[in-house]
Amino acid sequence: MPRPARLIVSVILIYAFFWVKGWPRTYDDEELPPSKRPQQESNLGPYPVDHDQLVIAVTTTATNHYDKVAPLILNTNEQDHGTLLLFSDLQAEIGRWPVFDVIWRYKSDFIQKTKQLERYRAQVDYARRSIPLTWLKKTDPEEEKKDMEVLDKYKILETMAAAWEYRPDRSWYVFAGDDTYVNRPNLLEWLSQYDPKAMHFFGNPPAPAAAHVPDPFAAGGTSFILSRQVMLELFKKRKDFIQNWREQIADHTTAFDLVTSALQAELKTGFTTVWPGISGFDPSTVPFSPAIWCEPVFLMHHVSPDLGSDLLRMEKDRPSDQPTLRFADLWHRFITPEDLNYTRNDWDNLSSESSNNRWNILFENEHPDADRARNGEASPEACQTSCDNSAYCVQWSYSSIPQTNWNENPQTKCHLSSSMRFGAHKAPQTLNVDGEASTLTWKSGWKKDKFRKWAKQQRCREQHQ
Repeated sequence: MPRPARLIVSVILIYAFFWVKGWPRTYDDEELPPSKRPQQESNLGPYPVDHDQLVIAVTTTATNHYDKVAPLILNTNEQDHGTLLLFSDLQAEIGRWPVFDVIWRYKSDFIQKTKQLERYRAQVDYARRSIPLTWLKKTDPEEEKKDMEVLDKYKILETMAAAWEYRPDRSWYVFAGDDTYVNRPNLLEWLSQYDPKAMHFFGNPPAPAAAHVPDPFAAGGTSFILSRQVMLELFKKRKDFIQNWREQIADHTTAFDLVTSALQAELKTGFTTVWPGISGFDPSTVPFSPAIWCEPVFLMHHVSPDLGSDLLRMEKDRPSDQPTLRFADLWHRFITPEDLNYTRNDWDNLSSESSNNRWNILFENEHPDADRARNGEASPEACQTSCDNSAYCVQWSYSSIPQTNWNENPQTKCHLSSSMRFGAHKAPQTLNVDGEASTLTWKSGWKKDKFRKWAKQQRCREQHQ
């Protein structure tokens, strides 16, 4: 071979050697097909929780047995049926499922003499006489809500006792309402960090009474979790626990308030706030933002049966190597398909709702501040422009009557938010303003493309491939 040709071949071989040597021997997970990606390492802590060691005790009311509890059963995986318990204020059967009346567990004389149990006594009487319980419901939704909150107070301690009695000595006990979504896989993994033989009380407390918000449970929900040790101390070592506390029930505002007081007084155990894993949000009210984007979902309150069905389907469809359901996943499943590129009339996207106060953007005042938004009170268009000019705004709403923002902002018509929420249809409402009838209407708009660009850059994006 001629010398020039040998020189050329040598150069090619040397180049090929270094080219192959420099070829990456490992790949980013996203460069591999799903079947070739490494399995996600287990995040289990030192106290693994077996499936049958997580008891879910659901508290409901008689008028919700078939509207809410029946769908809840259908939306529960069959493998979880053995650890699902249903408690109410009237005995019933839903198919083969017993629903236990826990107020009945109190002594008869206590039930008869307690003024706050008037609704319960009426329910039992109507049931015995085959009168529809719907006749007992108050026409004013707020009054009906108060009646249900009173019954919840009298149910909760006996619900806890019954859960221990029917499923004794389990590691963890979750107490939830009939509109609560429970993600068991996430809970089993998260709880493995904690020793069930220690005193644990997990929850997300309601807003304090001093806040005067319309719904104290909007952000927190009513659910809580107790460890085996707490339950053992209350119901095995203290045989008279409920008897000692039943006379104090009337003095507490909510069931959560009662449980918090009882655990503090009896066991010197306070609650540990778990947020946003335990929340009062559903997929339409979640404030999607950096603060919660990659956080796992444990319990969600205010979840309707249809949304519960969708969430169960999400659980079943998740890839085996990506089992953790995060808030980011809720965005991709529920918000991405929605057309949010136009202004919606008669729609409130919750920019001014009390649980959105930390994301409600402050407006300029007499002192210039680049981080504050410009005034947008003049019209919906002005409000939209204010959002467009704010570095932090991803959605806006405009109310025809000034509304509270639950932060430093005064009452305004324009409401801007750095979190994105879907919200719901809001029909025009007649209000009494300064002695005159006025109509409250809502308009809402979003900066979905802006938020989507941010979402694509987040580390959790591989969860959705």
